[in-house]
Formats: sequence, structure tokens, C-alpha cells
Amino acid sequence: MEGEFLYGINTIFSLLDTNSGKRKIFEIILNSGKLNSLRLKEILSKAKRKNIHTRELESKRFAGFTADRFYQEEIESTQGVIAHVSNYNFKDFEQIAVKNLSDGIVFVILDEITDVGNFGAILRNCSVFGVAGVIISKNRSVEVNRRVSKISSGALEEINLYRVTNISRAIEELKEKGFWVYGTTIQSKPTVKLAHQVNFTFPMAVVMGSEDKGIGRLIEEKCDVMVRIDMPGAMQSLNVATATGIMLYIITQHHKKTAIQN
Repeated sequence: MEGEFLYGINTIFSLLDTNSGKRKIFEIILNSGKLNSLRLKEILSKAKRKNIHTRELESKRFAGFTADRFYQEEIESTQGVIAHVSNYNFKDFEQIAVKNLSDGIVFVILDEITDVGNFGAILRNCSVFGVAGVIISKNRSVEVNRRVSKISSGALEEINLYRVTNISRAIEELKEKGFWVYGTTIQSKPTVKLAHQVNFTFPMAVVMGSEDKGIGRLIEEKCDVMVRIDMPGAMQSLNVATATGIMLYIITQHHKKTAIQN
């Protein structure tokens, strides 16, 4: 049977609650020696209510099962639960339609984010702030796998993730659909606005680039507005996941203030 194995309590909870058909769940496998855990009992109960096949293995057999399928550092993070699932199913970018999107909609576009840890943390931020979707490139982008699902605390299973061939072209298509696109940079120059002073227009997308290179020149040229986070301290760079979280907070606060004023 094809597919992959996901692991970890938060990941499996998210898989059961919010995966929205992105994956088929073949089986949930639990370490029977840890079923005194209330959260594992809840996972077992959820799976049975959804008519998902479950299997309980005593601790030694569970250890053998994981040893054959996971790296050592992953084995220590299974927390007594594994899910056998189909491979990740990306959303169809062509199906994005503004008329079907609610007010205040935000997409995040990632340009050449290749670090699994950063990508997982970004997805978690996007889940926290209710982002409508995340767009990545097929090339020069992180592989979407079980490590991402674990690092994101299961946000991968919830977020609408789109993978496109060309980020520049995707931006053009979003703009044709009525989106405003905001690029991010650390550069301080007259054409770059401070993010907290921008009057964001929705629906919108914000483009985040890699820490070493930022967003590409061609992509920057496609953006409607370039913005930067105000950094008054001596250090003038942020981890991209942290920067994404700050940007989403600024955007969310702006939308709340605008909604109150209207």
C-alpha cells in the first residue's frame, strides 16, 4: 500500500480533525503501553467514530514497527501514535476564486524556503492567524513530508497548500483575480514602506523570501507594494518564520481596526 507514515499526537489530532480530504487515512497505529494517556485515548476514540481502522501494538512490537520505518530522532517523537496515510494532496491553484473568499483573506507566498524547520514553523503561524492558503514553488522549495507535518504540529494537515511551477506567474494570476500582493524585504529605501504603517488592501498575498537572499528580483517586480518590518535594534535580520509571524500579526491587527472603523 502506497503512502507514508505520520507521527506525533498533535499531528494525528490535526489529521483527524481538519485534514479536509487532503489525505486518505488508512490506519491509526498505537502503542498499547501508552494508552493510559488521555490524549491517545481520545485519538483512538476519534478514529473509531470516523470508522478509521485502528491497531494497537504492545510496546516491543510498536518499537520494532517504528524502527523499520523511521529515523532514530523521529522514533523518539512518535509519542505512541502513528498514522498510515496517502501522500499529500496539494490544492488546485486554478480553483482560487475571490468570490468564494471571505473578507480579510490573506495568502502567504514562499519564495525559495528550503529549510524544513522554517517551513513547518511558517505553516504553524499561518494556521494561528487563519491564513487562507500558502503557495510554494515546485522547484527550489522544501519537500513536503512527515517531518514538516510534525514540526508544524499538524498545521500541514489543515492549511490549504498550493504548489505552482512559477511563482511570478502565480502572482500575476492572483492580481488578475483582484489580489493585492505585498513583498517583504529588509532593505530600507524610499520605495519600501514600514509594514505597520501600510493600509493593506484585501484580498491580499504577502511574499516571504529566504533569509540569505530575500525574494527574487523578478518576483519583487511583480509585487504591488514592498514592505519591511521596523527593526530599531542593532540586529537587522529575522528568522523567516519569525518574520512571517510578525507580518501576519500586523496584517491581522490592521484588518481588525479597519473592520471596527467601518
